[in-house]
Amino acid sequence: MKMRSYRYHEYIDAWMDAVEHGKVHACEEQKLLMEFAREVLDDPNVIIDSEKIYEAVEVVGKYFPFGLLDFQRFFFAFVSGIFYKDTGDLVFDEFFVYMGRGGGKNGLISCTSFYLQSDKHGIKNYDIDIVATSEKQAKTSFEEVYQVIEDTPKLQKLFHRTKEEITFSKTNSTLRYCTSNARTKDGGRPGALIFDEVHQYENYDNIAVHIGGLGKVANPRRFYITTDGNVRESVLDDLKEKSRRILLGEDHHNGFFPFIFKMDSVEEVDNPDLWEKAIPRINHDRTLKRTILKEYNDMHQSSELKVAFLTKRMNIPTQDEATAVASWEEIKATNQPIPDLIGLECIGAVDFADLKDFCSVGLLFKKGGKRIFMQHTFIHEKSIKFTKFNIDIQEAVDLGLATIIKGAPTIPPKVVVEWFKEKASMYHIKTIVADSFRYAALKETFNNEGAPLESIRSGEISHSKLHPLISQLFANGLLIFGDDKLMRWYVNNTYVETRRNGNKAYLKIEPIKRKTDGFFCFLHAMTKDEDLEEVGEFRSYGVYTY
Repeated sequence: MKMRSYRYHEYIDAWMDAVEHGKVHACEEQKLLMEFAREVLDDPNVIIDSEKIYEAVEVVGKYFPFGLLDFQRFFFAFVSGIFYKDTGDLVFDEFFVYMGRGGGKNGLISCTSFYLQSDKHGIKNYDIDIVATSEKQAKTSFEEVYQVIEDTPKLQKLFHRTKEEITFSKTNSTLRYCTSNARTKDGGRPGALIFDEVHQYENYDNIAVHIGGLGKVANPRRFYITTDGNVRESVLDDLKEKSRRILLGEDHHNGFFPFIFKMDSVEEVDNPDLWEKAIPRINHDRTLKRTILKEYNDMHQSSELKVAFLTKRMNIPTQDEATAVASWEEIKATNQPIPDLIGLECIGAVDFADLKDFCSVGLLFKKGGKRIFMQHTFIHEKSIKFTKFNIDIQEAVDLGLATIIKGAPTIPPKVVVEWFKEKASMYHIKTIVADSFRYAALKETFNNEGAPLESIRSGEISHSKLHPLISQLFANGLLIFGDDKLMRWYVNNTYVETRRNGNKAYLKIEPIKRKTDGFFCFLHAMTKDEDLEEVGEFRSYGVYTY
């Protein structure tokens, strides 16, 4: 047992000192984590089991071919040795490990899995499931543990192992890997669940199925490990937002430990000295550093390589600047409170590809120098039955952003009209627009209901006219969609193509799992932008009804 005196623990204090005194370059979230950790550890009801922490690090260090670095030992301390005095429960039982590719996520999880199986952890039947969307990814840490055992004659006597399961005989704890189709999804009794590369998770289905088995073994834990990726408005973004709120003190941690490594800005990427903010072991691995330097030089030759480097290595989610409608930060900036719009004039719009699929409706307002767009989406039940979209549709329904249409062969045009009639009791709808194809499918119903409907031109000519204004609105934070994750998804699913003649065309990034109806609905409304009079804070119109 170590005898030196530390405020908290040798492994906790060492990383705190490095971050707080600038011995390493650390992102803002790491600095906030140090403040957060101090507040937790100073709680008189929290105890630090130093011996547990030393044992956890020792059992890993004895067998794994790489030595644990300060940031990894710090992490191990919070996994293994922080408890509540009154109950003996873990203070932290849920861990979010977010770092750039090459940072050592999987190595850290391999070590953690090995420790949790061991008699040093001390809980029998503490099974660990590694879950990922692909078998290859799920096997990464599993195979690393397997190889450690293969390379160590002493361990071979202590573990029973196959290519699918590794069991430590003394504790009867089994490590295995699972995918979304794993046979072990239901009915298991895991002690820990490790969700690998959660940036690929398009909804919570896989997570929800697995966590149902937790709680049957003492001290259950969950781990989410990932780089950034291309799926937005889903599990990863939710975890990042949860981390932000906890680190800023807006929410209680409730057992959640956010361990985040990222660049603070895209400008920092041009300074390799700062890369350890996202990849904390880069200065401890010469081969890794040389590889990343090469990738950095290569990225300047290709926009695709640049997007991958910034997103995966630096944890700065990025789209191709030449084709993105807006950056993700600009899209997120549309999440502003919708102001009071009662009685104001607006333009209505409709867009759909097929009334057996999605149909978006919306209203566009001008107020206070900004454009406000409120959308709602009708979704035919068959559409979600046969296609797994890369967003949680049920959550969108629960949030009031979408409605599932059941029991009809198509989305009835009357449903669309009724939405506008309801809104017309609150706002002055000057007109409702749809492109010529949609207009033909709706005009009879709209005419019968006495609702205004205009056909507008849609395509690269109108898109080219709108592009400068839309780019300006996004860039300057002048668009308000409210807290509408479905609308943010629509925008993020769209790209801009520049034609040979210089014209711009807004197109769908991927034809099946990504929808754009809400964004095109917004585009249709924007074709009538000049017909809307700018409204200040106090001017309004009488309410318009049909």
